[in-house]
Amino acid sequence: MGALPLEQHKTCDEYYTLAMLKYAFPDRFSKLHKAESPDLQDADSELGIEVTWGCSPTDKKIDGESYKYSQSKTDEERKRHLQEIRKSGGEQYGILTSYPTGTDEGAKACIMDAFRKKLKKIERYRENLQKLGVAIMMDIPLSILYDPNWGERLLEIERGSESKYDFVALIHWKGVSLYDFQTQEYSHFAITEHERITLKKLARMTVEGIFTEDDPVWN
Repeated sequence: MGALPLEQHKTCDEYYTLAMLKYAFPDRFSKLHKAESPDLQDADSELGIEVTWGCSPTDKKIDGESYKYSQSKTDEERKRHLQEIRKSGGEQYGILTSYPTGTDEGAKACIMDAFRKKLKKIERYRENLQKLGVAIMMDIPLSILYDPNWGERLLEIERGSESKYDFVALIHWKGVSLYDFQTQEYSHFAITEHERITLKKLARMTVEGIFTEDDPVWN
């Protein structure tokens, strides 16, 4: 597989989140599908989920430069993008990219910031949807998953906002962690590396048109 076009990255992330949620919690998300505004929806349950990344601006910049590096036609272009990656604290090893070492507090701050930003968009969805969630993709230190207060920290942000989500899901390389603001219950579903790679391939192949959500592989 070659590099996925940059404009398709967001859609691929949304399909991956959809696959993770359906696989981890089928009783809750089996009828969820890819949509727009919010990104994932279940019309029967009047449920919507916004998808976002909980990563730092530095990591986002490295991602962009890494993609440009992979698409460069000349050595001069590759050198220019490699310099930008290195200036941000990253490194490029062929098709693999490394990032600056993160900290636990930095990881938590990225998640909190992503959640605050998505709170600003929620009211536009309430007219048609009864229940709303936000899914935050993570590729950062995971100690927050073992902090019993992480859901409560997000709940405190909600209490200071006029807008309210009903739940938050953290999508990470060890599975899905779900916190329900209404019941204040925490659920975690662990996946293997093989399962994670399989779900990523499903998302990509759907973006590329090899599969559709109507295919049995999605059920």
